[in-house]
Amino acid sequence: MIEHEPPKEQVLVVHEGDLRATVRMMAAARLIREHHRKARITFLTTPEYEGLVKYCPYFNAVETTLRETAKKGFIERVKLARASKFDFVYDLCASDAARKLKGAMRLSRGQWIDSAPDPKSPDHPSEQIADLLGRAGIGRTGHRLGEAPPPMLDWVDFVAKRSRTLEPAYFGLQDRYALFAPAGDEFQPAFRWPKERWASLAHALKEQGVEPVIVGGPSAREIGRYIAHVTPGARDLTGRANLVQLAGLGRKASFSFGEDVDLLHLLVAAGSPAVMFHPGAEAPHMASPRGPESVILMHAPTLAQISVAEAVQSMRVAGGFARSPEAA
Repeated sequence: MIEHEPPKEQVLVVHEGDLRATVRMMAAARLIREHHRKARITFLTTPEYEGLVKYCPYFNAVETTLRETAKKGFIERVKLARASKFDFVYDLCASDAARKLKGAMRLSRGQWIDSAPDPKSPDHPSEQIADLLGRAGIGRTGHRLGEAPPPMLDWVDFVAKRSRTLEPAYFGLQDRYALFAPAGDEFQPAFRWPKERWASLAHALKEQGVEPVIVGGPSAREIGRYIAHVTPGARDLTGRANLVQLAGLGRKASFSFGEDVDLLHLLVAAGSPAVMFHPGAEAPHMASPRGPESVILMHAPTLAQISVAEAVQSMRVAGGFARSPEAA
């Protein structure tokens, strides 16, 4: 008599948001995968970060039709929900599109699990999400600040084995390097460390044998060019690397510096220790990047008050000089 295996459990993870929210989501995705080890997990999202999440090992499939699905009529959404046969749906964003999907899923067999952080909460989003998953039976509850499992992009190592474009050598980096993730011109001056400080920091690192590498999107090109022009030997990669490549660089960076920008969250989750510059009288604990290494929050009423010497000392405290390109 032939015994048939029971059908695989079907799990849907719903998420949309900016890059930092997408990076944070990966901590939850890991917990969900560990809990539903044998399930088929589908990630329903939007197209913006498909190039990054499609490599994530926590999902069996990535679909980028969240907004299109939400735009369908209610009856059609109900039909799609019933046909999907998902056993569990984890909402990690609570967006308008997700709420429309939730309304349709109520008429299906799937269990909808709200796991999105509350932007009005004083708690860090990572602790909020971990506690919400704990209430759903995944992990524990009662996480204090810093206790939630961080996002970790260690899976980028497997992608790098198939593509040399993720290796530092692809960009001409052979020895120790530090990544600069400066705020672009879409940020107001109060939220940007002065470009002269960035150039001075690049010079200080060069004297220590650490190559400064400026990364970011098109909005950071102006400051990237400025730093590279003022500091011979600094390498400007702004606009030249995609998110997966940037994660690969973060995996093997000696250190990363940045203001409160989304890209810094990616670099930290990839494994780089970091310093985040932030204006204000208090440290922005609720906005800090999370990852496997140390992150130091440097704050001052105005960012110009943070000196290069202080930034370098923070790098030393976090162990940046101890890391080599092979450390990851």
